[in-house]
Amino acid sequence: MDGDYTVFGEVISGMDVVDKINAVETDEGEWPVKSVYIKTVEIIK
Repeated sequence: MDGDYTVFGEVISGMDVVDKINAVETDEGEWPVKSVYIKTVEIIK
């Protein structure tokens, strides 16, 4: 990370999805032009 954000988790599979989110077009404020939604999350203890 770039030091501006808090790390709150770890990707253990599905890095291809993270790369797709990262590639979404953003505006001048670095907000996605089209909203990105995370529909499911799995918490592993």
